[in-house]
Amino acid sequence: MLLFVYGTLKRGGKYHDYLGEAELVAEHAVAKGELYDTGLGYPAMTLSEQGEIHGEVYYIPKELWPAIDYLEDYTGGAATDLFNKVTIEVETEGKVLQTAVYIAASENLLKRKLETGNWDVAVTV
Repeated sequence: MLLFVYGTLKRGGKYHDYLGEAELVAEHAVAKGELYDTGLGYPAMTLSEQGEIHGEVYYIPKELWPAIDYLEDYTGGAATDLFNKVTIEVETEGKVLQTAVYIAASENLLKRKLETGNWDVAVTV
């Protein structure tokens, strides 16, 4: 399954190592949505036709998903999950790919909108 990453999982990001043996499918991909700084050292996105979020796409082997779900505080629908995992379309090099993505499960994460739609991987807490 493919995963669109837009924050700390991107190359150079503090949690990129979680991707382990994942295969980079697209260096530059764009998703429809809005990107926010959570104030916690990582971003969160929402789905929207209004904005664009820049990220990367990886093919994730199934054995890596549990660790990534744990990192993203996603259990599959618990009320306390910080993120939901959904399927979206992203564009890359003239192609459209179906990918999983983690989106904000709570508006409390959405502190400051990042108008550029691009997370700076050098951000740390």
